[in-house]
Amino acid sequence: METSLKQFREAYLETLLGFLWREWTALGVAGHERVRLRHTIDPEGLLLFTCSLGRYDQRLFDEVMDWLAQNGRFLNVQRLRNILRKEAFGGGEVLGTIADWLAQRESPMKWKLLAKQKTPKETSQPLFYFPDGRPFPQSTNNDAIFIKHGFTRNPLEPRGYSGPFPADATSSLFLKMRALIGVNTRSDVLTYLALNSTGHPREVARELNYSQKAIHDVMTDLACSGLVLSSKGARERTFRLAPEGVTLVVGNSGKLKWINWPILLATAETVWRLTEELHASVLTPDVAHSEILLTMEPLLERLTRARWASALPTVGRGDGIAQLQAFKTAFETMVS
Repeated sequence: METSLKQFREAYLETLLGFLWREWTALGVAGHERVRLRHTIDPEGLLLFTCSLGRYDQRLFDEVMDWLAQNGRFLNVQRLRNILRKEAFGGGEVLGTIADWLAQRESPMKWKLLAKQKTPKETSQPLFYFPDGRPFPQSTNNDAIFIKHGFTRNPLEPRGYSGPFPADATSSLFLKMRALIGVNTRSDVLTYLALNSTGHPREVARELNYSQKAIHDVMTDLACSGLVLSSKGARERTFRLAPEGVTLVVGNSGKLKWINWPILLATAETVWRLTEELHASVLTPDVAHSEILLTMEPLLERLTRARWASALPTVGRGDGIAQLQAFKTAFETMVS
């Protein structure tokens, strides 16, 4: 059990960090060769995931900070807060630190709600970890903003190598629409409708992490444009983009697929935390297997119900490592 879990941990971390590099470089982060993706990136979900997994790669984390200094104005702070309240992301304190850092550079009013910190923390912890899970040594010259929030790290000095997001890329659709229309619910609703055949307010609110009333009001207004069509069903009114509206939003990109990234990435992070806890524990193999099965069953059931998720491999209930591997395989398929 111990050897198998160690091997899974190493392979899973490599998968997650590779995913983060691929997604961020597609948005303009410097450092790796840029790959054109076939899916649209959810910038808020990606940042929340980076707040946890990015701590295992300082170079990635710092390049993302460099990108945020230039493109952070296109992130939706209210949506970040909504997702953080709803999904099981563990990087809330890191996100608050990032918001404080950004508030020193652009739009202080925008970031101040996320950056709230009543008093400097009396104790601190290293921000970064080595791939094997060991924390970085305590820094003797700490970044003032990070130490205020309880994290030790060397002073952050952005290199300025990251560029603006590529507006012509499928991966940047959320950001492109926000640059065109504004960082608001309206632009995100249009992005959602471009990635789906139809949607009703309750569904769109759930998938985008906004209130149902806000979505209903926006969709009703959009229908007045003639580019968003509506029809009354048996239970709810549904909305869809007219063909010319689809062309306006996605151009000639063809049919794109919607993925609820906050759900998928929060699940991936939960699986990572479980793996880390078991890796550091002294549990017997049988107890560890039980812990895996108890955690994985509701996670896999939630993904099985999601129409956007790939089919999960059928795995017997007796093998905890096989459950972890099944999720890893499904994750790799969905993010390819």
